[in-house]
Amino acid sequence: MDFIIRAVDDVLAKDFDASISDEGVHILDPFTGTGTFIVRLLQSGRIKPEDLLRKYTQELHANELLLMAYYIAAINIEATVHGLLEEQAAAEGKDAGEVPYLPFDGIVLTDTFQMTEDGDTLDDFVFTSNNDRVKAQNALDIRVIIGNPPYSVGQSSGNDNNANLKYPTLDESIRRTYADLSTATNKNSLYDSYIRAIRWGSNRILNSPDGGVLCYVSNGGYIDGNTADGLRKTLVSEFHDIYVYNLRGNQRTAGEQSRREGGKIFDSGSRNTVAILLLVKRPGSVDSCSLRYRDIGDYLDRKQKLAIVDAANIAEIGWEMVPPSPDGDWINHRNADFEKFIPLGEKGAGQSIFASFSRGLESGRDAWVYNSSRERLGDSVQRMIRNYNSEVERYAESGSPTPVESFITPDPQSISWTRSLRNALRKKDKLEYLESAHRVSVYRPFCKQSVYFAPLMNHERSQQPKFFPHADTENIGFYIVGNGNDKPFSILAVDRIPDVSFWGSGQGQFFPRFTFSEANKASLFDELSDAGGSRRADNITDSALSEYRAAYAPDVSKDDIFYYVYSILHSPEYRARFAADLKKMLPRIPQVPGLEKFRAFAGAGKSLAELHIGYESLEPYALNEVSTGQAVVQDEYAKYAVTKMKYAGKAGAWDKTRIIYNQQVTLEGIPEEAHRYMLGSRSAIDWILERYQVKTDKATGIVNDPNDWSREHEQPRYIIDLIGRIVALSLETNRIVDSLPELGLA
Repeated sequence: MDFIIRAVDDVLAKDFDASISDEGVHILDPFTGTGTFIVRLLQSGRIKPEDLLRKYTQELHANELLLMAYYIAAINIEATVHGLLEEQAAAEGKDAGEVPYLPFDGIVLTDTFQMTEDGDTLDDFVFTSNNDRVKAQNALDIRVIIGNPPYSVGQSSGNDNNANLKYPTLDESIRRTYADLSTATNKNSLYDSYIRAIRWGSNRILNSPDGGVLCYVSNGGYIDGNTADGLRKTLVSEFHDIYVYNLRGNQRTAGEQSRREGGKIFDSGSRNTVAILLLVKRPGSVDSCSLRYRDIGDYLDRKQKLAIVDAANIAEIGWEMVPPSPDGDWINHRNADFEKFIPLGEKGAGQSIFASFSRGLESGRDAWVYNSSRERLGDSVQRMIRNYNSEVERYAESGSPTPVESFITPDPQSISWTRSLRNALRKKDKLEYLESAHRVSVYRPFCKQSVYFAPLMNHERSQQPKFFPHADTENIGFYIVGNGNDKPFSILAVDRIPDVSFWGSGQGQFFPRFTFSEANKASLFDELSDAGGSRRADNITDSALSEYRAAYAPDVSKDDIFYYVYSILHSPEYRARFAADLKKMLPRIPQVPGLEKFRAFAGAGKSLAELHIGYESLEPYALNEVSTGQAVVQDEYAKYAVTKMKYAGKAGAWDKTRIIYNQQVTLEGIPEEAHRYMLGSRSAIDWILERYQVKTDKATGIVNDPNDWSREHEQPRYIIDLIGRIVALSLETNRIVDSLPELGLA
């Protein structure tokens, strides 16, 4: 906060020949919380003693929506000013006890976004006691906006009944700017509160012919987020100067990347990247923008970051001048060569290698429809279906009241609601339990789960029914980290339905080898039906086949192309060279020079795919199974059951060569090299420890016990052998990837 106050005052002096203390410089904290920003401003010494009373009574403004915080903020600000005035009186030899207590009339109990909506009447009815303050603030020429905007992405559960409020005027402003200029398909995150705050504050400053300064400390997702490319393009067209100080701290990562991100600025608060954004609009039009960027650095804890910021001066920071980018890149600039390659997949009629691709399964209620136990899964699904059908009957008997969100039973132990299920309730559609909907999925890397795969019980199935129409459909494909995800680019071949958050969070895209359609809708050129009666079509496009045959040899097959792509996407050279592109776009695939190099990549890709899909049949790496507990006569299932495995050692100094498997067994001899094989932000072995533990879902109370998988599949050593298999797989993957040839691109 102190840095922001200093930075704003210094920018006012540099660009406006003014200061925070000057008359006519109105300052607003639109999301004041308990008033900390205004309090720190008053204590900063940036307001001259002779200007304090005028600034406090006329030119400081704060908004707060929550009643308790509003009162606390008013008290904090009033008490601070009263103390300062008492100190002034004492310094002048006056009686401090004679200083009157002055209420802070600059604070408004209001929804900042709502108060500037066209035709707004909310304040006339809800905030009647300070409606005059709302009107007065709206009429002011605000020169400085500072604060810490709220961050939200809507409700976290369909049971919450607290979806984001709509602000038609503000949201239309976002649509015409940030959204229109964004290349993203899903633009919902542009209406998060902190993005709305940037748009709202920008509008407030831009409406003044004299310009002004906006400075927020907030979620820093806009710096490099895929959806925020339109925001970045807009800001450089609206402001003369932009300063971005990236304080890092993204704890939605894991492993080495998490350690590089360092401590969270807000300590126990947000796990997202935090950044300071300072926008400067001088009088006149914006012909060009000077964009300055600074990354605070790697491996810094919270205390170190705060010390660096506390000592910083905006004029002395080593800013990186960022050149304009037509793509809206501020950091991680794309490689121009990338656009020349054939897209892996393309929505619409463009040329691509794969005809179809899709997100994974988004259930909207994972605890209900995924489980290690098929039997437990069936019980949970049937219970929720019964509860939902009872709600349909109650809804019909009640006369179909609206809104349905206020009618439904919000108890998450009864039903997990999603938009699709609420819509079904409106139509009084009932659900039927289907044994045929039981499938096997790949929920996370090397973690199979029983899944109930059916409409409405799954919120969004995307094109997965087209890729795996029946339980016995044989198909393979690979799942990649989706563009805009916070995970490093990764890929893994699977032969079952993948979950949308296969990489732990965010989303990804699945590229199947084949697609399937109903037999009566099939083309004459489709292959014979699968066991379920669907017709199979090759998902590698004919245009890609022609392109590759022309480049290499007439006998190149679509299988060759599939495995070539899988290998290229494992290439460390490819991932490093096009890292920025892979964060922002779906992969594009270069053609390496020469048939020999193509064959080498295709052969390696086939070996990798067979290794990754067939992991359960690998010979386990020989680990030392050390008995650590008292020998107890027990059956094999109890002996090899897990509760929660962990590495030896302690946090910050884990010994990843040893795994404390359970109270009786410790595994030793895991090669450190095995941990080099990374999938997203975890090693393959990390994934096993993270997923294979007994978990009770907090909301539903449903238990997911990985030992149930061992029992139902009659493999008491399934989990302990799986660790050995994944160690072997990791080492072999490293060997194959290390032996890949150079791309040989110009």
